[in-house]
Amino acid sequence: MRETDPRRGFALAAALFALVVLGVLSTGGFYFARQETRIGVASERATAAFYMAERGANQVMTEWDAATFGSLSSWATATVSDTTEDGFWSVAVTRMSSRLYFLTATGGVAEGSEVLGGANRVLGVVARLHTVEIDAPAAFTAKDRVRFVGKATVKGADGTPPGWDADCTGGLQDVAGMLTDDVRKISYKPGNFDVSGTPPILENAQMVDDVFKIFGDLTWDELTTGATHTISPQNFNSIGPTETTGGACMWSDIENWGDPLDPTGPCWSYFPLIHIKGPGTSFINGGGYGQGILMVDGNLWAGGNFEFYGLILVKGKFETGGSGNRVYGAVLAGNADLEEQDLTGGSLVQYSSCSLDRALENNPNLNWVRPIEQRSWVDLSSVVGG
Repeated sequence: MRETDPRRGFALAAALFALVVLGVLSTGGFYFARQETRIGVASERATAAFYMAERGANQVMTEWDAATFGSLSSWATATVSDTTEDGFWSVAVTRMSSRLYFLTATGGVAEGSEVLGGANRVLGVVARLHTVEIDAPAAFTAKDRVRFVGKATVKGADGTPPGWDADCTGGLQDVAGMLTDDVRKISYKPGNFDVSGTPPILENAQMVDDVFKIFGDLTWDELTTGATHTISPQNFNSIGPTETTGGACMWSDIENWGDPLDPTGPCWSYFPLIHIKGPGTSFINGGGYGQGILMVDGNLWAGGNFEFYGLILVKGKFETGGSGNRVYGAVLAGNADLEEQDLTGGSLVQYSSCSLDRALENNPNLNWVRPIEQRSWVDLSSVVGG
């Protein structure tokens, strides 16, 4: 009788086991390879999404909307978004203080689902508003002769313009009423000389023409390159805010110099830089009102009932006529033609740091936003679940 071989069928079992092992290894290899591919794609798209978020933050800072962001109350937010061929971005701008903003930038790729590699990234950036530095050491600064005709008033005590309390939250700092190179060049009649400040009159014998031509790192010509309107000397008859048919502020109107009187109006946050280019005299007739920065190459004559909130820079002669003229901010008159500066009957020049600050901060051509120098950004993706 033959004995049964105890190893009978071993080869088949071993082969089946080997096939199972190979199958598991192959399946695992494919699985891990696919996972590596997905991880790689996800990582690539996450990086692309981060760059989209960074792109959005940089674009918002480069194209800073001073009118919109400058009018935000503390910790209020405005959002800007855009879609490109590469993806999309959305930036929420939160105003922390008058010069500090927090940008929450979200970026996403244009292809791929969440399962197959779609990604969103969120970037937080702390940015600071920088503005052109224009020094106004007095309410009224003039070189050479100044003549008071009638009861004109110059005040160096820092004041908030009427109706601007909600937008003027900074501290007040008084300046001189007048700055001149020689007090002996001031002429007036008894009772007409009404100047106050700290001190009322500041004399600087070293004052030169550059005081009226160089502003920090910028010259007069460089500053005027950022003008909202560049126009020739002329008669202005209807200075005041204008609106489009849709109720928006009509920036294209050369006689629209903003609206300092209506906080709810569309031109309330519009602070243009108006450059009246070339020699000659410009006349503001019929009153009116505006705000921002007014730069005049020649002479400027302001008729009665004209109000301006901000900075007036005149290379030549500055003269007021009639009554009811008001300047809340400061006036610098260079007197390039060595003519007298006339302040006539009932005119007021009131120093206002708030008017000056708003005129600079709300002009997109005169300010820029950059991240703070150290630790300006943080990746918020995990915080918001991106």
